[in-house]
Amino acid sequence: YEIAQCLVGSEMCIRDSASGLLYSFLVEFNLCISHRESGSTYHPALIKAIDYINNHYQSSITMEELCSHCGISKQHLCLLFRTMLHTRPMEYAAKRRIQVAKELLTGTSMTIEQIAAETGFCTASYFCKMFKRYEGITAVQFKRDFISTV
Repeated sequence: YEIAQCLVGSEMCIRDSASGLLYSFLVEFNLCISHRESGSTYHPALIKAIDYINNHYQSSITMEELCSHCGISKQHLCLLFRTMLHTRPMEYAAKRRIQVAKELLTGTSMTIEQIAAETGFCTASYFCKMFKRYEGITAVQFKRDFISTV
């Protein structure tokens, strides 16, 4: 009976993790499709910013650095993110880092400190604060919940 409960719990945890990733993908996919159907496309600077964040999330990213890379002002970049993705550039970067951190928490034996460093957070404390803000539970609890259901 206990083994059956453990397996069900493990399946639930994996399903929750997969459904979260699927949801994120579907939201972004829906945005792409809705903009394509309406005849609009993503601004090239927005695409450059997203690519830059996705390729450099491991290091500290500043708005100045991002704007310089994209060749537009801070106000213009913020406007593009807000109108097209309904978020701010640095919030997008934080969410991307948290997404990668969740994969590392469940797929590796890395410590919280190592994951924080690997995902570009300046300290483990700040990583934990941001993880709690976006996921609703601490990174330690997230890892513990995953381990206890496997």
